[in-house]
Amino acid sequence: MSVTVTPSERFAGFQRVYRYLTGADGAVWLAIIAVLIFARIMSSGFLQPEHLLNVARQVSSLAIVTTGQVFVIITGGLDLSNGMVITLVTVLAASILNGESTYIVPVIFLCLAVGLTVGLVNGLLIAKLNIPPLIGTLGTFGILKGIAYVYTEGAPKGDVPPVLTFIGNGHVGPIPMATICAVIFIGIAAIILRRTLFGRRLFAVGANPRAARLSGVNVDRTIILAYVFSGLSASVAGLLVAGYVGTGSLSVGNTYNLDSIAAAVIGGTSLSGGTGSVIGGAGGALFLALVVSLLRFLGLSYSGQLIVQGAILAFAIVAQSRAQRRH
Repeated sequence: MSVTVTPSERFAGFQRVYRYLTGADGAVWLAIIAVLIFARIMSSGFLQPEHLLNVARQVSSLAIVTTGQVFVIITGGLDLSNGMVITLVTVLAASILNGESTYIVPVIFLCLAVGLTVGLVNGLLIAKLNIPPLIGTLGTFGILKGIAYVYTEGAPKGDVPPVLTFIGNGHVGPIPMATICAVIFIGIAAIILRRTLFGRRLFAVGANPRAARLSGVNVDRTIILAYVFSGLSASVAGLLVAGYVGTGSLSVGNTYNLDSIAAAVIGGTSLSGGTGSVIGGAGGALFLALVVSLLRFLGLSYSGQLIVQGAILAFAIVAQSRAQRRH
């Protein structure tokens, strides 16, 4: 028995696709296509499957961190502590395991607990003590940095075992294991954000906290849970980074704070709160990774890469602001 699709149904499907691609969270995928086309013109080697899969592996940890950042930004906040969560997780995993898999399960749970605890502290500071997110999470960042330096005495030691190396740097067929983990994590987060009561409360709190509170939403708890999820995202990303790097490092998480915010904004998440998309955020992370990789292909210096990234973020914020004013 065949199913006939009527012209009106087909047209409605095209309309939905068009609305998504022209929306804030869908436009990033058009930008990704544009980057790939430009890259093909500039360098035939850029679109080699091996290179694109390597980019997918490299962006996996950033995409996961961005997922948590999206949850926080939707509530009108920011998380500037996630980079140090990643750093602390890598030094803990490497120093405790020291190349052995004997205690890998409790160590993984310990690392996840670190992220959850940091997220809980951030959430309590912001929701209960009314500390601005920028100040609260930056303070947490400083505390975590101090803890990491005291714990390692400024010189991280140890290695991660083969199991963690496979998760961070291995492949299932041609597909990087880190990419598989990222897709699963992002898929679960997308369902939570779009299909659950908690997700709807996040949008309500970000759009209008007062109205959300009057409608019965526990605003403080919602904000706290958003930061807890962001901390969890950072610790998961930290485990992937530890598997890829293979040892502890005090600088490995340095770029994740601003990069995750940039990816979220490029993917359509509004810094003023109330709107956002996990899939768009992942697209923003992929867009940044492709741009950086292309700039390296073209031989642009690191300082030039930073200038281009800053210009892209500024353009995304301006475009987002204009779109909000029109609506």
